[in-house]
Amino acid sequence: MDPTLWRTLTSPHTIIEAETVRPSFYEDSETIAALKKRAAHSKGAGQTSDLIREATEGGIDLQNREFKWYVLSDLDDGASFELRISYPATSPADFEILVWTLSEAQEHLPKHIRLSDYFSENTMFARVKAVYTGISYLSTGDSASRSPETLPVPYNVVLERLYFMIPYQALKLAAVIIVVVIVGLGYLVPAIHSALLDVASEAGETTLDGKKAQ
Repeated sequence: MDPTLWRTLTSPHTIIEAETVRPSFYEDSETIAALKKRAAHSKGAGQTSDLIREATEGGIDLQNREFKWYVLSDLDDGASFELRISYPATSPADFEILVWTLSEAQEHLPKHIRLSDYFSENTMFARVKAVYTGISYLSTGDSASRSPETLPVPYNVVLERLYFMIPYQALKLAAVIIVVVIVGLGYLVPAIHSALLDVASEAGETTLDGKKAQ
């Protein structure tokens, strides 16, 4: 794990597209038990997949298959930011995003990795994890490597600064809406109200003239 390879999200707006992360499984999922059972039957035939070996031989903990780390830079003190993820519905997963200060992030890393050697004290970090939530139909042999729970989950990650709780990219739209509302309240509404009064006045005069004629 090399912190210098972590991708950086910079204020006020950064989007990183086409990221992938290997999903883990829920701790109470029956998937792991099923993997071990199938592995027990397949070891003799030599068809144990990489994923099954992970479950039975401890190569990789299926509860924690992969984390993706990101550096959050140029975050102004007192400002508000939004960090969000979008991903396709064809990849059923729950994402977990944790944001830490440098000292907090250091507690979740091996001791030989010293973040202070690479980053300033005011740098923040985000850790992304995906948990597979689809239906498991893992099998042994070659088909196991093509099961959806073995595939990386694609996603985009976005960092945006909030101005008055409005995302940076929505500022122009918000400004247009505000201008339209101000113009409407200041000019259009009074003009429409005046026109309606004129119509009502003319209608009243027409009614009176009609009665006099009778």
